[in-house]
Amino acid sequence: MRYVFLAIILLTVLAAGFYAYLGGTRTPTVTLETTAAPVYLAGQAFRGPPNSEAFGQLFRQAKDAQARLRGDLANLYLRSPETARDTIQAFIGLAVADTAQALPAGFRYRVVPAGRRVLAARLRGVSYLMAPNKLYPAAFDAIKEQKLTPTGNFYLEKFGADDASEVWVGVK
Repeated sequence: MRYVFLAIILLTVLAAGFYAYLGGTRTPTVTLETTAAPVYLAGQAFRGPPNSEAFGQLFRQAKDAQARLRGDLANLYLRSPETARDTIQAFIGLAVADTAQALPAGFRYRVVPAGRRVLAARLRGVSYLMAPNKLYPAAFDAIKEQKLTPTGNFYLEKFGADDASEVWVGVK
């Protein structure tokens, strides 16, 4: 019985260490901004259930295209990814510097215009698998604290080099 207790403690310490290694103890910074420049996205549109195989395939295709297109992984959700349970509308791909690059088959460009008012939550040193679970709650908490109203149709995620992640939530 004593060894079971020690094993549980050891596993708990290992899990906590792994969580800290992935950046789980870091806190996002949140600011209210107006976007200064347009964001160019190269990717594919999706409309359907978020748990579908097709949705996951778009993420894999974007990751594969990243080596060729030179850009950060980026996802534009036109409905809240947190509340959309049965149907999601999104654009999955990469944030690129310009629209001069030749695109892989099935990809197209989409432009997010400058001048959007957003609440930007940023985090560095956290795995892109864990970052959304830290960024969205921080952004929505800041929206409540600042008494802002989300537009409900603009959520941009970007995952860059060195585990730099950010989420923009459109606000009125």
